[in-house]
Amino acid sequence: MKLFDVLCIGVVLADLPLGPIDEDLFNKETTMVSAMRLTTGGDALNEAIVLARLGRRPALMGHIGADMLGDLIVSQCELEGVDHSNLKQDPEMETRINVVIVGTDGQRHFIKTQNSSSRSFREDEINYDAIKNSKAVSLASIFSSKLRDVETILKIVKTAKENQVITFADMVPMTGGETWKEIEEVLPYLDYFLPNMEEAALLTGLKEPEEAADFLLRCGVKNVGIKLGKSGCLIKNKQERFLIPAFPVSAMDTTGAGDNFAAGFITAILDGMNIKEAGMFANATAGVSTESVGATTGVKSRAQIESFTVSSDNYYCNTMIKMV
Repeated sequence: MKLFDVLCIGVVLADLPLGPIDEDLFNKETTMVSAMRLTTGGDALNEAIVLARLGRRPALMGHIGADMLGDLIVSQCELEGVDHSNLKQDPEMETRINVVIVGTDGQRHFIKTQNSSSRSFREDEINYDAIKNSKAVSLASIFSSKLRDVETILKIVKTAKENQVITFADMVPMTGGETWKEIEEVLPYLDYFLPNMEEAALLTGLKEPEEAADFLLRCGVKNVGIKLGKSGCLIKNKQERFLIPAFPVSAMDTTGAGDNFAAGFITAILDGMNIKEAGMFANATAGVSTESVGATTGVKSRAQIESFTVSSDNYYCNTMIKMV
């Protein structure tokens, strides 16, 4: 029996979301916000927390400091039911902080610390036994600070495939002008690749979702899910193609929406849903997440997501409930 449902590998830090704040911020001496709460954050930790709330058994792999913020993250993992045995607390590191400034339109802007914990994983820092003991492994964001070393990523996904572990990957926009060529060897080992359209365009050089998805499929990815924001998502493999509209929501903060989408998608696939159903469930999870400030504030439980889909008047939402 596998120890974990999903091993989430990537960035772990502390989030300080601020907002909604208008663009006139720097012309004022004082700006008031309704709340200011330091929370946990980072793509891998966000995914793991939401996966746990959706009923999964997640484990987390990342780097944090042996400091007050690091202790806060460990305590939150224990509270949420996230295994942190592969979360390294390094006394030589400071836990990173990510200030999230949320605009009045719900879009976010980040101010991040960059220190020794920002560097990429080294191959000897990955616990490959944890990969073998998981049903799925999620590379929370290829090209993030923790997952920039291609040789390490390649060994992770090869180990997963050799042990019948399902592979998922998200990504972040590349800061060094990288393209698909940098991860060409990795792509055939990905069962599900979930970039947003901006990221897919930067990666492939193609501006249309269909073209970018087809390109990634030709590169060997088994299934591509391109997140389209307010337009929903495009889910595609070599046999099927679904353009799935977003759920109607009153968005307050889009921070972590992509991480919530990934957690919802992974949950659905492990539950045995097909790719259309998984895209719908992922859209619902991401939609709910945007109705609260903070990356993991909105999604509370699997029952909440199911109730949300039932109450929605969106045609595809009702269709999903009939299929599940």
